[in-house]
Amino acid sequence: MSSSPSFPGGFGSCWQSAEEGRDDTSTQTKGRVNHLEMETQYAEAKGELLFELREKTTTVTIKDFTPAGVRSEYNLQGQVKGKYEAMHLETVTVLGKPDGTFEFEVKGMDATIDGDTVLITSHGTGWQDASTTAKFKSQDSYQTNSRKLAWLNSTKSQTEGTYNFATGELEAKIYSKK
Repeated sequence: MSSSPSFPGGFGSCWQSAEEGRDDTSTQTKGRVNHLEMETQYAEAKGELLFELREKTTTVTIKDFTPAGVRSEYNLQGQVKGKYEAMHLETVTVLGKPDGTFEFEVKGMDATIDGDTVLITSHGTGWQDASTTAKFKSQDSYQTNSRKLAWLNSTKSQTEGTYNFATGELEAKIYSKK
């Protein structure tokens, strides 16, 4: 894989002034959600571990500046391991909000070592965890023509992961939805 374009501070940090500050431990800070509480609720709903994903950003494109935040696209490439092994490609469309949170949509594709193709659609949210990292979660659905992987067509999953802005690396775990 090629070297990764990245930028410090992540999706929404350019919108936050130093005077504004940030405290993710309170229930709500200047309209922000308590991310620790979100993580706890999310952890309680996890099902069986289906896959682990490791990938790296290959390109970043800034699409637009709006009052709602910065729109950008990230292209990533990596590997999926678990119920099957595959090369993974995806495009992530992100809206980085002024408060440091973000919403995203993913269109991805897995090409398994057996020659099967799986299409993935995800919608999720995230927040900056530190100056160079973000945590995220998403809800995922799948499409495939593979008879062997047909079970994925009715599978809904949830993903949780971390993205490192400095290195462009993403690590995630994908769980069946309870």
